[in-house]
Amino acid sequence: KKTSIKDIAREASVSISTVSHVINKTKYVTDNTKERVSKAIKKLNYRPDIIARGLRTKSTRTIGVLLPDIAQPFFAQVLKGIEEAARIRNYTLIMGCTFYDIDEEERQMNSMLDQSIDGLMFFCGYDTYEHIKRVYDSNVPIVVLDRELSDNEIPSVLIDNVLAMEKAVQYLYDIGHREIGYITFPYENQTTIRRRYEGYCRALRKNKLPYNPDFVIIDDQLRLDELKGTYVAIKKKIEEQKIPTAIITLADFLALGAMKALKEFGYRIPEDISIMGFNNEIICAFSDPTLTTVKQPKKLMGETAANLLLDIIEGKKIENKNIILQTEIIERSSTEPPGKNKGVYKKK
Repeated sequence: KKTSIKDIAREASVSISTVSHVINKTKYVTDNTKERVSKAIKKLNYRPDIIARGLRTKSTRTIGVLLPDIAQPFFAQVLKGIEEAARIRNYTLIMGCTFYDIDEEERQMNSMLDQSIDGLMFFCGYDTYEHIKRVYDSNVPIVVLDRELSDNEIPSVLIDNVLAMEKAVQYLYDIGHREIGYITFPYENQTTIRRRYEGYCRALRKNKLPYNPDFVIIDDQLRLDELKGTYVAIKKKIEEQKIPTAIITLADFLALGAMKALKEFGYRIPEDISIMGFNNEIICAFSDPTLTTVKQPKKLMGETAANLLLDIIEGKKIENKNIILQTEIIERSSTEPPGKNKGVYKKK
C-alpha cells in the first residue's frame, strides 16, 4: 500500500493540513513540528503524488527547460542559474536536450505539457517558433532565453548580440588591428548567430575596414565539434596563407581550437596574431595564453529568466518582459597591438 498524507499525519501526531503545509511550504509551522513531520516522511518513505497535487492546487510546481546541449559549458552555467532560482522558490526543473532539432524540440515540448508543468523555458535554438507561439497563445507561461524572436509579446531574456560583438571588434581596432577575421556557424536560421555576425560587419563599416572573405570562416561543421572543427578550418587557412592580424570568434571554444592550430604551425599568440573569444567560459582563464573574451552574465541570465517565468506563473505584475542584460570585455593575454610579423605565414 502506498503511503498517504494521512499516514504521515497519524505517525507525526499532527493534522493532515499541517503535513500539507510542511510539504508545500504554504504556512508557518514550528521547527519542532516540522522535524516530527520530516521524520515521519522519512520513516514511511513518503513521496508526494505530483500529478494529484497539481489537480488539487492547479500547480505541479515544475517548469520545463528545453536547451540544445547540456554538454556545452555555456548552457550548463546558465542552467545552474535557472535551477538555483527555481529551487529557492520551491520549483523543480524538467529538462530536455534538443540538439538544435526543431522536431525534437516540439516533441519534448508536447511531452512536458502532458506532464502538467506550470511553465516552459526555451533556451537558444533556431528562428522557427510557430510551436512556441502556439503554446504562448494557449496561455501557458513561457520565457525564451538567448533566443531572439520577432514577436516581442513573448517574454525573453537576452543580450544585445550586435552591440556586444561590435564592441569586441572595436576593441581590436582600438589597439591597432586593421585585419580582423571572424569565425562562426552559419547564421541563416539562428538570430543569435546572425546578430553577432551583423555586429562584426557593422564594426568593420564603422571603422572603414574592408570585409575580406579570406579572413572569415562560416562552417556548419563547427557546430558539431567547436574545438576540432575550428582547429581543422584554421589549418586550412594557414596552408592557404590567409591569416589576419587578429581573429574574433562566435564562442570561446572556437577561439581555443584556432589557437591550437596556430601554435602548431609556429604562430605566437599574441605576438604574431591576437585571438579573442565570446562568452567567458571558465577555461578562458586557464588556456595558454589566457583568452581575451566577451563576458556574458551566464548565471544571472539563468536566474533572471527563471524569476521572470515564475513571476508570470504566480500572476505577479511584470514591469519588463523583454530583458536585455549587459556584457563586458575581459582582457587577458591573447591580444595585444599588432607587430611587424602579424599575418606572416611562419611554420616551424
